[in-house]
Amino acid sequence: MMGIALAGMIYSATACTNNAKTVDDRNETETTALVDNGNPKFADAKINAVYQHYTHLKTALINDDAKEAEMGTQMLEKAIKDAGMDIKNMEPMAKAADVKAKRAQLSSLSVELASVFKKAKIESGVVYKQFCPMANDGNGGYWLASESPIKNPYYGKNMLSCGSVEEEIK
Repeated sequence: MMGIALAGMIYSATACTNNAKTVDDRNETETTALVDNGNPKFADAKINAVYQHYTHLKTALINDDAKEAEMGTQMLEKAIKDAGMDIKNMEPMAKAADVKAKRAQLSSLSVELASVFKKAKIESGVVYKQFCPMANDGNGGYWLASESPIKNPYYGKNMLSCGSVEEEIK
């Protein structure tokens, strides 16, 4: 009887260990699922697209993925134009050449987009405005997320959980 219980505990521990994934070992499909999973739904489809593409960009920064960050930036820029929005901080993000430069632009873009999302009608879900006090050379940095657990886009895997939820946009 004790052997069966022990075997069950070993199986459970092994199953959890084998299924655990870090930011580094996610494949492209899992990254895409992370982008889409649990995002709030806005009544306006164009604002919804802007949020989806923002999340794509932010996820790429979390994963230190320069190629996806550039793709996410281009898609976000197009979604903003398609929505007829005047987002002043999109241009510096679009001009940012690499992950480090994009991270330097993320906070101002996030703050500007947060004000847009506050005015929009959210049918379901929450946008979490999060903050890392150490980002941007200690000046701090904001980002938006669909989940309250912190996944910091400023430092990749080095400081993934650094930060806090500053505001919930509902």
